[in-house]
Amino acid sequence: MKSTSINCVILGHKDFTENDKLVYLYSEEFGKIKVIAKGARKITSKFTGHLETLNFATAEIYFGPRNIILKEIITIKNFKKIRDNFESLSATMQIAEITNQILYENQKIDNLIELLIDALEQISTNNKPALTSQAYLIKILDRSGLIPDFKTIAGKLEQKYLKFFHFLKTKSLKEIEKIALNKKESETVNKAMEQIVAYSL
Repeated sequence: MKSTSINCVILGHKDFTENDKLVYLYSEEFGKIKVIAKGARKITSKFTGHLETLNFATAEIYFGPRNIILKEIITIKNFKKIRDNFESLSATMQIAEITNQILYENQKIDNLIELLIDALEQISTNNKPALTSQAYLIKILDRSGLIPDFKTIAGKLEQKYLKFFHFLKTKSLKEIEKIALNKKESETVNKAMEQIVAYSL
């Protein structure tokens, strides 16, 4: 049993007991972990405002005999601007939800926090949040070894779409911003992404 301080990102949380919350954190040291934030559901909780999904924070955690307890947490960065735009917020919540689903407990992915920060910074500054979210998801599926064969899972896609998904996988998120899709292309990409994510989870 010990206490330690970590830099982490909050992947999500849910009610645990009448007063407590179960919080999913990701850190470079421990990968994905579940911690209990005691009293977090109380209006006067010291955790209020610090447990928002995809907040980046410094946390002090205690490894108890059965559970990991969140003792303190201080927000470092919260990308508050994203929450003012519905499309950006939807893309961000998709990133958090699927990241949390993909990772098993204690799993680590090299440079995941760096990738998350990059994605959120791109979403907060460009006008293509959905495309940035799709590129992020392709990259994390690839890094976690869950990326399927695009030819198999996405059906009979034209060659240009296969090239498109390869571009998302291999290019930086900044370069993704250059992509321009018409309505029909966007619909095809969205359907293919749904199949890719459903197959991988």
